[in-house]
Amino acid sequence: LVLAIISGTLVGYYNSLLNSMSKNELDMDNIGLSGDHFHESVKNIAVFGLDSRDNNFDGRSDAIIIITIDDVHDKIKMTTVARDSYVEIEGNGKDKITHAHWFGGPELAVKTLNQNFNMEITDYVTVNFFGMVEIIDEIGGVELDVDTQEMNTINRDYAPELNSIGLDCERITTTGLQKLSGAQALAYSRNRYSSGGDIDRGNRQKEVLSAIYHSLTSINATQLHTLIKIVLDNCQTSLTNSEITKLASWAALNMPSIESLSLPDADCNPQYGDAGYVDGIWYFKYDLDVATQKFHDFVNEDGVYYIPPEENVEE
Repeated sequence: LVLAIISGTLVGYYNSLLNSMSKNELDMDNIGLSGDHFHESVKNIAVFGLDSRDNNFDGRSDAIIIITIDDVHDKIKMTTVARDSYVEIEGNGKDKITHAHWFGGPELAVKTLNQNFNMEITDYVTVNFFGMVEIIDEIGGVELDVDTQEMNTINRDYAPELNSIGLDCERITTTGLQKLSGAQALAYSRNRYSSGGDIDRGNRQKEVLSAIYHSLTSINATQLHTLIKIVLDNCQTSLTNSEITKLASWAALNMPSIESLSLPDADCNPQYGDAGYVDGIWYFKYDLDVATQKFHDFVNEDGVYYIPPEENVEE
């Protein structure tokens, strides 16, 4: 999403190119909006990351990131939701939240987030992660801090897989801050084999997005045009051209800082090991009420944005 907003529409005169991006309008009456709301200066947008080699936008969401645009404090806030989170999916009972996109596309996925976390999401962007490889290679790679476990796991589990499908993923030979290629960054973002599991994976995905965002400040006009074409081929959104252009202009003028939150965190009482199994399948169980409050506290910068239901007044 950060790339679609900032890189894809950094300048207004590229607006005509946005017409080629896949668009899908959401039914506002069918996305679980509850009547509670945030201040009008805050906009929450869901980003669903898919691993797809054929440029379609179906299937399970491999990554779920909520992008909060806070134009009062000039911040972009990224909240990851663990894809194995055990939630209620309307019409499908309790299941992993990643399956909501598979069952009913972005509309059901947005509805599931709103119904379980009261996030008041009104738009979405679906991103094909394989397009990220092209994007990162076009900007000359991204700088990421790789530890020993990450290096070993990427080399053992992910590099061979990516090479087998035609992506050139060279082995990482050293630890620490370094520039990774698109394929290496994709392997880095997909890694879930660490003590933090899905939470660590979500944090890595946010790190890659942040690295891309910071790299965009030094691209030239030719690179920008190429990046836009790549983004358009690998994204689907409910945002209109004017909304994207407005967000892009805000980002370009204000250079917002980036903050992040991971759900669940330790305060959400996450259950690991055998406690997560239901009928032989492991789910990530945790206190959804606490997670919801954590999200609202994170988004409501000064504690003034959220308006409880009893205080909502119709115009």
